[in-house]
Amino acid sequence: MKLAIFLTALAIVPASAQLGMKQAPPPAAVAAKPAATLPAGDKPPMAFQTIDALEKEMDTRLAATGGAEPCNVWGASRGVYVNGIGTVFTAVVELVTTPGGMSALSGFSADQKAKYHKSMLAHVPLLEQTMRDMVLSVAASPAVRLADTDQIVVSVRLFYRPWEDMTGLPGQIVVRLDHRGGALKMEVQ
Repeated sequence: MKLAIFLTALAIVPASAQLGMKQAPPPAAVAAKPAATLPAGDKPPMAFQTIDALEKEMDTRLAATGGAEPCNVWGASRGVYVNGIGTVFTAVVELVTTPGGMSALSGFSADQKAKYHKSMLAHVPLLEQTMRDMVLSVAASPAVRLADTDQIVVSVRLFYRPWEDMTGLPGQIVVRLDHRGGALKMEVQ
């Protein structure tokens, strides 16, 4: 009975929501640019297997950052190649694994929170170095065939819990390198 009422309500809502509303133009009326494609027979500059391997390498490097107090990688890193831009790898990282695996505010003294904050601050330069190393590793990889105008970008967004003191801590770090050379550029936001 409840299912019948739900399905009836579901059928009525879209019809009543459209009353008095203008319809969107038909798809043919919307101007669209053709998608850029590689010429027939050309291989993309980076094979998907290469991107997969570099994602795994990034996860391994990030998880090892900090040594005895390692960073916590939240999910798998993601990499993409964008024609005309280059390759971009992203990850979400917690600078230090929460003490005792607890995520709630209760159970932590002010001293424990201060020690935890100090550890997070100490991990920022370690994470920055790991990211620099990753960019250089991608640039040196013989499997990566990028155009001279392409960039290699590694971006890490930092995960914080609501009770954590974020004073002096970044929200995101981005390291980039023009494939044709040049200096590494780092943005700490």
